[in-house]
Amino acid sequence: MTEKLRPRHELEQALERIAKTIEFKDAHLELTSDARTESLLTFIREHFHPDEVLAKSLGYDVDEEFDQLFKISHKDNLSLLLISDKTDEIIACRTIILANRAKSFDFSKLKNDKLIKLFIFITHKNEEMNVYKRFNIDTCVDFVFLGTHKEHRRQGIAFKIFQAALQFSKELGIDPVCIKGEGTGIFSQRVYEKSGFETLHDFIYDDYKVDGDIVFKDTGIHKSTKVYVKQL
Repeated sequence: MTEKLRPRHELEQALERIAKTIEFKDAHLELTSDARTESLLTFIREHFHPDEVLAKSLGYDVDEEFDQLFKISHKDNLSLLLISDKTDEIIACRTIILANRAKSFDFSKLKNDKLIKLFIFITHKNEEMNVYKRFNIDTCVDFVFLGTHKEHRRQGIAFKIFQAALQFSKELGIDPVCIKGEGTGIFSQRVYEKSGFETLHDFIYDDYKVDGDIVFKDTGIHKSTKVYVKQL
């Protein structure tokens, strides 16, 4: 088992090879960097969170606390961006982080009650699912945010960048490669399932209650969060 990330220049070279196998019109794949962090955060605020099922249900707006969590968790800069050749703006993203068995998140440090509710919901069955024990690993590749610019949707871009991320995950230097991710709505769920992921758990929104009350209401066509896993 190896868990040492390959050097940055090798990861960039690997992404260049992968990019040659996936065609994007007037755009190119790029490995995110510190220089792109603020642009990526803006992209997530404008083109991911407004339509994200859980955040929308709770009325949660991203704030400075979210920004800080994002920067800490994504510090390795492993996320893939699709960049417009014409404007140099982000068209799509598939953010990737590494999670470790020995490092658990401390919810007590959070201040925003709605953000706490989101994290508790996503992690409340972690012990039951236990990816680390299931696959005998210490490090897991986490797929976090999958987003496409509002003006570029329904073109298959999300699926393509997802496939690029699958290939890229093999190049990280982690062995074995186990990928986990959550689909909070039917569109992201279709991408995971089309990509051959196994469903670890299906959290039905109407069944998730706190003090007898359903937490996530008015979710429309989106009925559950599905947790997915795939070993490459």
